[in-house]
Amino acid sequence: MVQEVPQGWVHSYPVRVQFDEVDQYGIVHHSKFLIYFERARVDLMAELMMRGGGTALDFMLIVASANVRYRSSARFLDELRVEQGVRRMGASRLELGYRVCRGDEVLADAELVLAFVGQDGRPVRAPAPLREALSRMGVPGA
Repeated sequence: MVQEVPQGWVHSYPVRVQFDEVDQYGIVHHSKFLIYFERARVDLMAELMMRGGGTALDFMLIVASANVRYRSSARFLDELRVEQGVRRMGASRLELGYRVCRGDEVLADAELVLAFVGQDGRPVRAPAPLREALSRMGVPGA
């Protein structure tokens, strides 16, 4: 069962920067932003699909491409917010837009294209209720 969501909503996921995420200069390594996106996406899917106990999924959601623009640095113990929303939704592909913010400051934004695939790795249609919920999402910063 997929949770009902309002039109234009944007998912928000909190992140506190940990010591193992920073380099010797105390700045978050750029690769960690992709981990933040993954954590936020897992949280989004759990929020939409796993309420009330959840079930095993008949699909996997894999990253087909990622494009990240870094605007400013994050540092140890910064309180960040990962915002995500849907730019485009197809039958078996999904384009998510992301922003990583510290307060009102945008530190990075990104577009990730994801593919729904079956256990055999071949493309599959996303479940209709999930497509409906995702298509109701807005885009961060729009």
